[in-house]
Amino acid sequence: MHSTVDTADGGRPRAIEEPLNIAVIHPVSRALLPVAVRLHVPPNAISIAGIGFGLAAAWAYFHYENPAMALAGFAAMLAWHVFDGLDGMTARATGRTSEFGRFLDGFCDYSVFILVYLSLAFAAAHEVGIGISLPFAVAAGAAHVVQAAWYELQREVFIRRSAGQPGFVPRAAVGGFLEIGYNALQAKLMPGAQALDTALGANPALRVRYVERLRPILLAATILGASGRTLAIFIACLAGSALWYWLWEILGLSLSAILIERTRRAREAALLEA
Repeated sequence: MHSTVDTADGGRPRAIEEPLNIAVIHPVSRALLPVAVRLHVPPNAISIAGIGFGLAAAWAYFHYENPAMALAGFAAMLAWHVFDGLDGMTARATGRTSEFGRFLDGFCDYSVFILVYLSLAFAAAHEVGIGISLPFAVAAGAAHVVQAAWYELQREVFIRRSAGQPGFVPRAAVGGFLEIGYNALQAKLMPGAQALDTALGANPALRVRYVERLRPILLAATILGASGRTLAIFIACLAGSALWYWLWEILGLSLSAILIERTRRAREAALLEA
């Protein structure tokens, strides 16, 4: 069946894509794609190379009290985002997509944020002490995992349902216990999905209404995307303290996710009752 949404960059709907991805990151990734294909660069090598930019960002952000270093950290993270988009584009363009490549891409994504979070924690230790900054970083990291799992799941479910396919499909656990745990977390974040999946699969008109009703929800949820966090880290560092980012991650983004999820469930329930 054909999708009812306009897609780009490997099937992700532009209407629910993160603004920074559309404006900057994906255009640069697409510009580099012919070079990667011509040089036969393996997609997995691109994913791993992105960690190098994560290391550069972590080093720069360790000195974030200097605005020039904060800017360098932001630039390094943008470069990582470009590589993060380029690996998937290269895999699709060369027919080299794989479950392991998908896992490696996600693993590298989390590795970059872990590096940056730890760097910010130690950099902020001179303000409040490592006994405060490190627990804040760990709490923010835990919130990040749950929020990212929810956001990625909702985007994937929306794309599949818009094509008349079952929304929640557990990933192959090629990453061992890490992916098994991640799958279990996502399953808990998507209760009662089967009834709506069945209704959407059998009713194309309902599927159109689903896209219309849920697209604004997914657009609002882009605040939880990786590029939004990258921008928030930079702003907090320019404001003079990584603690502003920890508070945004732990309180601001968590509250946003809860409100968006409540709205999503209400709209899906209304579709089933109609």
